[in-house]
Amino acid sequence: MSLSDRIKPTLDRAKEAAKKLPIKETAAGARKATERAETTLSGWPKGRLIGTGIALAIVLFLAFNIFTSSAFRNARADLTANSLYSLSNGTRTLLSELAEPLHFRLFLSRELVQTAPQLSAYANRVQAMLSTYRDLSNGKITLEVIDPKPFSDDEDRAVGFGINKIRAASLNQELFFGLAATNSTRGSAKIPVFSPDREAFLEYDLTRMVAELGQPKKPVIALIDGIALGGNPMARQPEAQVMTQLKELYTVENLRGDVDALPDGTRVVMVVHPRNVSDRTLYTIDQWVLSGGATLVFVDPFAETAPGLRPGMPAPNPQSDFDKLLTSWGVKFDTKVAVGDPKTAIRAVREVDGRDVPATNLPWLALTKENLATGDALVAQLSNVIVTTAGHFETTSDAVTLKPLLTASPGSGILAASEAGNQTGDPRLLFDRLKVSETPLVLAARLEGTFGTAFPKGKPEKSEAKSKPLTKLEGKPNVILVGDADMTMDRNWIRRRQLLGQVIAEPFANNGAFVLNAVEQMIGGVALADLRGRGVSARPFETIEALAKEAEAKYLKRQQGLQQKLQATERRLAEVAQRTGSDGAVLDDESIKAVEQFRSDLLSTRAELRNVQFDLRREVDGLKSWITLVNVGLVPALVAALALGYAIRRTRRPLPKREPASATRQPTT
Repeated sequence: MSLSDRIKPTLDRAKEAAKKLPIKETAAGARKATERAETTLSGWPKGRLIGTGIALAIVLFLAFNIFTSSAFRNARADLTANSLYSLSNGTRTLLSELAEPLHFRLFLSRELVQTAPQLSAYANRVQAMLSTYRDLSNGKITLEVIDPKPFSDDEDRAVGFGINKIRAASLNQELFFGLAATNSTRGSAKIPVFSPDREAFLEYDLTRMVAELGQPKKPVIALIDGIALGGNPMARQPEAQVMTQLKELYTVENLRGDVDALPDGTRVVMVVHPRNVSDRTLYTIDQWVLSGGATLVFVDPFAETAPGLRPGMPAPNPQSDFDKLLTSWGVKFDTKVAVGDPKTAIRAVREVDGRDVPATNLPWLALTKENLATGDALVAQLSNVIVTTAGHFETTSDAVTLKPLLTASPGSGILAASEAGNQTGDPRLLFDRLKVSETPLVLAARLEGTFGTAFPKGKPEKSEAKSKPLTKLEGKPNVILVGDADMTMDRNWIRRRQLLGQVIAEPFANNGAFVLNAVEQMIGGVALADLRGRGVSARPFETIEALAKEAEAKYLKRQQGLQQKLQATERRLAEVAQRTGSDGAVLDDESIKAVEQFRSDLLSTRAELRNVQFDLRREVDGLKSWITLVNVGLVPALVAALALGYAIRRTRRPLPKREPASATRQPTT
């Protein structure tokens, strides 16, 4: 008998025994075998593998955060509309080319940050920004962070540098949050307090400080000031903010009387609202322009802020007088007319017949991006400029062109300057007197082309000018003309308020940036040009403003007619009362009925006038209510609905189904 024949009976008995085993015990044995294989994978138990993986993930997460916080501590994403928090190319260029070593001292009391958590983020940003300036300066800037403790030498240093003290409400001590900077000579600059209101201007303030200290000798600006930019101590009028900012970066020399020579080092001649300028001074400016000298001119058909003969009195002649030079340059500026622009006109409250009336003032313009030549670097970063009772420029020579910087909107026109500058009349009456222009009206422009002297016969009598007279332009002109002098004054672009013990000048328009950009470009620097104009607080609701103007124009004539009827009725009542009161006469029945009718007409006219005023505001109020509803209710509801819809419709992975025991396939032998 062979071996296979002897084994076969044993195999058959084993098969029969396997068939009799329960299926559940067979499946359980397979699962146990699988688990034993998993627990012995790579010689590590499964639980230990999971724990090790979690530990490695935590270590990698911490390492990644430590690396990014160190390598990218100054990086930030700027999602603001005007890129308020991005470091500009002008700042980077200024820092990389800095030749003068600077030392920054940041006085920051740690107790202040702990006491006022709202300042913590701002303090961290200030310190990070200063570190960025230091890193980009190629070693020219050093930074020292000082925590001035009470009654310490550091506190004395802070006071010595002019850093203002801040008193925290919850601490009985004075704290510091300011910056002092010095250069290698005796130059110094400071930010007495880092005010939260100036956070949007942090880069500008720091870059201005670097530009101020980084140049050993400031350029000179020769100024002819006919509008009191320097202030008036007798009238308690402070220095204009434009003048303050110019002095921070440049040396400003005021020219008075007859000027036969400009100060040494003059880089820009700035003429603001010239009046009664002598021929000797005009000749000096004429020769400067013909030599290619930078000249910035502000003329005005009605300078509302010009000083009068006595403090508080209006100027006897609010018109600028610069026609002699403008004519020789091939430019016409009519001082008898002002520009009115229905699209950009400012709505303001004006007292009319003893009542405060909100009305659109056609000659007061809030120019926006549409009115600015955004292709020109001078105004590229600006968002709005406010001019009041401005004039416009035209050319009178084919050899001269104007490159516009500020223009009025289509549909604008001209008004009589005397009527446009009247601050006591009803501004709504100007709508009927507006003469619409067929061509765009240029409010500010660069002068280009060629022209000759305004003094073809040579220098005027008694002039002591020593240079050889020029009769025509040498090279290209470097002249900017602006048709409004009031735009340089504070009322047109800043508001002042107190914060943390100091007066804060908060801009609501870019007028100051326009002036400083123009001067800086003429001198040749561009470091601050792309910083000015960012962070302006005014964010007008343009749609609402346009709707208000449209409604005002729609109901204006009806409202004026009712007001005239109301005034006539009031006059009749006053006449009757005066007549009866003067002679003691008693009114007859007919007169009494007339008086009652007058009173009835008065009440009905007032009621109708209120209805018109209600209709005027109804559309505007309705739009405001709709905007509030959208922002407060509709947008959150829409977001919630989208999230709920996504949660309902998202694809769910089906759970695994357990097969019944009867469906389990029997193991094969």
